[in-house]
Amino acid sequence: MSKKKILLLCMSMLIAAVTNAGLFAAPKKTIHVIPETAKIYIDGQFVGTGVYSVKFSGGTEYFNIRVEAPGYLTRRYRLLKDNPQKDVTYTLPEDEAIKNTIGYTGGTSGGASDYVDDEITGAGLANKWFDVHCKKGLTEDVVWKRLISVCINYFSDLEVRDKSAGWLRSKWSYQPFPNQVVRTRVEIRMSFSDDDVLTYKVRLQSEIRDREDGAKAPFQKFNYLLKKYEELIGELQTTVGSNL
Repeated sequence: MSKKKILLLCMSMLIAAVTNAGLFAAPKKTIHVIPETAKIYIDGQFVGTGVYSVKFSGGTEYFNIRVEAPGYLTRRYRLLKDNPQKDVTYTLPEDEAIKNTIGYTGGTSGGASDYVDDEITGAGLANKWFDVHCKKGLTEDVVWKRLISVCINYFSDLEVRDKSAGWLRSKWSYQPFPNQVVRTRVEIRMSFSDDDVLTYKVRLQSEIRDREDGAKAPFQKFNYLLKKYEELIGELQTTVGSNL
C-alpha cells in the first residue's frame, strides 16, 4: 500500500474517531430561568441561580428540575435527555395572590421584611383567632345584629348563624388570580374575658390553590389576608369593639 493511501486511511480513521466521540459524548443542556434571581434545584439539590448547565451521563434519561424565587410561583419541570434544545428557558409566573395581601410591601427577599405584621391592619392575622371586646352598654342583641351586618358586607352568605351559641360563619368567598385561587371565610364565636366583658373571637380563614395543580386539588393554608378584607377588621373594632 502506498504512503499516500496509508495517509488517507489514517486521516479517515481519525475523522471517524472524532465524529464518534462527539456522537457518544454526554449530552449537555443549559437551563436559563427568568427571573435571573431564581434558584435552581436538580433532583432536590441546589445547583445555582439563574443559569446552570447539566450533563446527561450514564443511563440518566431525565432530571427533575425545581425553580423558585421570592415573589414568583415555584415550578417543577422534567428535563429530558432527548430534548432537542441545548438551551432550555423556564419563566416563572408572578405570585399575584401574595402581591394582593395586606401588609405586602413589594419586597422580593421572601422573608419577613417583605411584610408589615400589624395587628391593627390585619396583616399576619390569617388563620389566627383574635379577640373583639365589645363596648360597654351594648346589648348582646345589638352586638349580634352588628356582627351580621359587618359580615354580609364582605361575604355573600352565612352558612352558620346560631344566635343562641353566639356563632357565625360565612361561606367561602373565592378570589381568582391568573395562576391561583384564594378563598376566604370569617368565623366568629362568643367568648368571655375574666371580667365578664362580652367578647367575640374572630378568625379569617385563608386558603390557596395553584391552578397548575388542577381544579380537584385541595386548597392549602395561606397565612396572608387579601387586601379586600382589611376594612372588615377595622369595622369589627369600631362597630362593636372597644378598640384594640
